[in-house]
Amino acid sequence: MSGGSAALRVFVSTGELSGDMHAARLLAALAEHPLVDSLQATALGSVNLKAAGAEVVHDTAAGSAMGVFSNLMRAPSHVRLFREALRRILRDRPDAVILVDWRFFNLKLAKALRDGGYEGAIVHYIAPVMWQAASDERFERIAEQPESFRRRIGSRFEQMRESVDLALAIYPIGLNLFEHFGVNYSFIGHPLCDQIKPVLAGDELRRLVGAEGDAPLIGLMPGSRREEVSLIGLELVRAARIIAEKTPSAVFALPVALPGLRGSLLRMAKACSVDIKLLEPGQRYDLLTGADLMIVASGTATHECAIAGTPHIAVYKVRPLYDFLYATFTRFRLPAYAFPNIIAGRHVVPELVRGDCNSAKIARTALALLSDAGAMARMRGDLAQVRQRICRPKTVETAADLIVEAIRSRLR
Repeated sequence: MSGGSAALRVFVSTGELSGDMHAARLLAALAEHPLVDSLQATALGSVNLKAAGAEVVHDTAAGSAMGVFSNLMRAPSHVRLFREALRRILRDRPDAVILVDWRFFNLKLAKALRDGGYEGAIVHYIAPVMWQAASDERFERIAEQPESFRRRIGSRFEQMRESVDLALAIYPIGLNLFEHFGVNYSFIGHPLCDQIKPVLAGDELRRLVGAEGDAPLIGLMPGSRREEVSLIGLELVRAARIIAEKTPSAVFALPVALPGLRGSLLRMAKACSVDIKLLEPGQRYDLLTGADLMIVASGTATHECAIAGTPHIAVYKVRPLYDFLYATFTRFRLPAYAFPNIIAGRHVVPELVRGDCNSAKIARTALALLSDAGAMARMRGDLAQVRQRICRPKTVETAADLIVEAIRSRLR
C-alpha cells in the first residue's frame, strides 16, 4: 500500500459480542476506504463479523464469560485459541492485525506476534483503559508518583508501546498515561456516537410493540452472554411483572442479542406470566431511542443509553461464588459501576449491582423514575453532557484512516 490503492488482508481479534459489533463496523469502513481496492478478513469473532464478510475461524461470543474468575475456568480453551490464532497469523502474514478490546488476550497476542517475527501493522482498536484514572487524582500526576506505583500500573502501556503500532482510544480517561509511557495513540471518540440512530420513523416502534397513547415503554437489556441472561434476565423479567401489576398500561420490549438466547427468554417470560415483546437485534437502536426508560445490564448497553440520552437503570450481578471471590481477592474498586457515572464523576443514573440487583429494587426504582418527570429530565441533561465528553465526528472513518496509514508506514 505504499503507492496507490491495493488489496488489504487483515486478521481481527475480538473476545465478545460488543467487540464483534465494533469490529464489523470498522471492517465496513476499511472496505470503503479510497486506498483499499479489496478487503480480506479473518477473525476471532461472531455473527457481526461474519455478516461483514470476514472468515470467522472461532465464535468467541458463544463462549464468552463474565469476569476474571469465570474466564479462568475457561483458561485451557483460551490457551488453545491463542495458539491457533498465533499460528494462523504467522503462517498467513496479513498486512495488519487489528486487536479489539479484550486486553489480556490481545496484548499477549501482540507480544507473541512480535516475538515470532511478525512485521505487519498491529493496531489496538478500543485500547485498554485504566478506569481508575477517572476517579483517582494520582493518575493525573503520574510523573510525581513513586516508581513502585508507576511500575504497577504501567505494564499494559509498556506492552502496547513495545508491540503495537497504534492504540486507538475511545474514552477520554487516562490519556496522559499513554503519553507518559510512550504509547503511540490517538483519541478518536466512541464509535457508537455516529451509529445509534433509529431505523423506524416516528411512533412506528410504539405501534409495533403495542404501546398506545402515553403508555410507558420500558426496554430491557439483560446482556449478550448466556450466564448474564440466566442471572440478570430473570431479575428483569420478574421486575417487569411487578411493574405491570402497578402500571398495567406499561409495555416491555427486549432486543434479543443472539438467536440462541430467544428460547430461554421466552421461557422466563412465560414462567413469570408477563408479556415482553422480543425484538430482533437490528431493532435495538429503535428501542434505545424510543423507550421512556431502559433497564440494562452494565456494559455496552449503558454506553448506548448514554449516547442516545435515554434515561436508564444499570444493573449487574454474578454468581454468589464469583461475587465472594471478587469481594475477597480483588483490589480493583471504582466509586461507580455504570459507564455514565464513571465518565460524569458522579451518579447520574441509578445502578443496582450485586445484592441490590433484585427484581423488587429494580421495579421500585423504575416506578419512582416513571412517576418523576423532573428526575427523568435531569438525567437526560446529565447524559447529554456525558455524550459531549465522549463523542467525536466520524469515529469509525477516522479509525480506518489511521489504520491504513499505520499499514502504509510499515511498508515504507
